[in-house]
Amino acid sequence: MKPILLLGLATLLASCGQPKAPDAPATDLAAATAPVEAPAAETPAVETPAAPVDAATMPTDQTTAAQKAELEAAAAKAGMPVTPQTRTSFKCDNDEAIEVRFFPEQGIAVLVRGGENIELNGEPVASGFKYSNGQASITGKGNELTLQVGMMAPAKCTAA
Repeated sequence: MKPILLLGLATLLASCGQPKAPDAPATDLAAATAPVEAPAAETPAVETPAAPVDAATMPTDQTTAAQKAELEAAAAKAGMPVTPQTRTSFKCDNDEAIEVRFFPEQGIAVLVRGGENIELNGEPVASGFKYSNGQASITGKGNELTLQVGMMAPAKCTAA
């Protein structure tokens, strides 16, 4: 090894075991006794749905009284308010049956397909609705929608 490296290494090892000197106290009395201003109050952020929801363009709610009672009981047990939602079952032209649960306040929809829940985020459209997660999407208006999942051909679906 070169002597400079050995000297640097020796200096580093020697300084590792020594305590650090305390910081010098503030000498500016005016700065030390000046009043501290409170930070400005932040205005609370207002959450808005990812996409505007027009009830006239949404499918008919098919939530049964038993399902509503189940939701209310679960919310009460959790000590939370009931989250408004609508459910609609669809029959598609590829003989697939799906259900979509729309959560307008959160701007999301849950596609229930083959026993799997797929969360979709609302996207702005001029008319109707569109929800997507990049892999799956639904677009439609009223009781009609188009289902697109991955590379499969789009399926036209009608509320059952």
